[in-house]
Amino acid sequence: MARQQPRRSPERVAVWLLLALGLCLSVGVLGAPSQCPAYNEISPCICNVKKNGLDLLCEFTDLSHISRAMGVLKGRQVVLYYLKLRHNNLPKLQGFVFLSLDIRHLTIHNSSLAVVEETSLSSVGKGLTQLDFSQNSLQLVPTPALKLLHKLLILNMNHNRIGTLHGRAFEGLDALEILTLYENRISNIDQDAFKGLEKKLRRLNLGGNDLNSVPTAALSVLENLHKLELPENKITEINEGDFEGLGNLDSLVLAHNHLRVVPARAFATLTRLNSLELEGNGISRVDADAFVGIEENLQYLRLGDNNLHEIPSDALRSLHRLRQLDLSSNNITVVAEDAFVGFGDSITFLNLQKNDIKTLPALTFENLNSLEQLNLQYNKLDRLPEEVMEPVMDTLRNLDVTGNPLECTCELTWYTEWLRRLRGKDDEIMQKKNSMCVLTRERHEYNMKSLPLDRMNCVGKNLERLSSSSKSLGALATLTWAASMTCPLLF
Repeated sequence: MARQQPRRSPERVAVWLLLALGLCLSVGVLGAPSQCPAYNEISPCICNVKKNGLDLLCEFTDLSHISRAMGVLKGRQVVLYYLKLRHNNLPKLQGFVFLSLDIRHLTIHNSSLAVVEETSLSSVGKGLTQLDFSQNSLQLVPTPALKLLHKLLILNMNHNRIGTLHGRAFEGLDALEILTLYENRISNIDQDAFKGLEKKLRRLNLGGNDLNSVPTAALSVLENLHKLELPENKITEINEGDFEGLGNLDSLVLAHNHLRVVPARAFATLTRLNSLELEGNGISRVDADAFVGIEENLQYLRLGDNNLHEIPSDALRSLHRLRQLDLSSNNITVVAEDAFVGFGDSITFLNLQKNDIKTLPALTFENLNSLEQLNLQYNKLDRLPEEVMEPVMDTLRNLDVTGNPLECTCELTWYTEWLRRLRGKDDEIMQKKNSMCVLTRERHEYNMKSLPLDRMNCVGKNLERLSSSSKSLGALATLTWAASMTCPLLF
């Protein structure tokens, strides 16, 4: 028979809990301290008590004052949840400067930091989760100082002077999930630069550097990378195989490089890709097979601010799940009647603003059965008849046609009726911008929300519209009789 455990009385349990609570407090397990040091002890630094620990800010000072403040805190069992050293004169981070301190988030920003000694961070490896070295003067990744930060999740080294990522530059950062190196001077990345980050790294930002090509060999080990940002580099071409090994990539940013062509199968290995940003490149051609391999998952595609002269429909037709398509700021002059056939059924957002579109064929939007937002701003449209917009009027929630030379004609009466129905469905949905049209014979602009129907000679056409939408034959007969008595010339 199993031995029965003795029951503990509520009083004994309460005493045990109180003892455990006291022990936790004594070793700082519960986190937040009761108070900050006196201001005169840590001046010019400023301390605030937060939920999870102290928030210490030291600005516009130097190493001597910072060291003094650290010395005061070393004698106390506190958690420095945020230690922010900003806008200081701190060219070197000296060894053991944070000895005996429990720091969780460390920021050394815009402080002329150029040297990080190997032992400067050695004592904070057990608790540090975020490290920000942004806007300093680092020319190399300080690998020896970083290698013991086994709990680090986020490393920000934006806006430094790093030119090369050497082999195993981030060795030891076993838990790192986000690495940002935006706006350095990186032109060379060793093929082993990211060794050690294979399992955990989720997001990598290499934007704003001097890369001429995709660093395929270095990136290929990052099997769990979800987002890769390579904007504002000098990449002139991409080819099949450039993104080999990045099978879990969800988002790829190649905006504002020097690409001219999107070749066949450029992204074929990125079978889970959901978002692709290619704007600002000067792309003039998209191969018909450019998006082979990413058909099943791609939902967001940005091709704005390029040099396209037509919608690359042949390349887009395979993208059956595409939800948002941006083709703004190109040189598109003509939209083919079948431009969106084959891939438009799932699109909810379509941006065609800042092109040179003069006319839209009657069936342009025929296949856009889910369209909610349409931007036609700053084109050269002088007509926008109902037959063009009718296929999407039931789903469309936002339409921007500002900046077009639209004429105030009876063809536009559908717009005010669409706005009225839209307000009826949802009072929060309103056209924020005032779309205007010009009544040619008066050379006067009118807001399309309130067209001057009496000046446009649209009375008969409005009657016809009302008649066709009436569900009651009796109401239709009465309306027709009243109109004929009032305006016999119309009949």
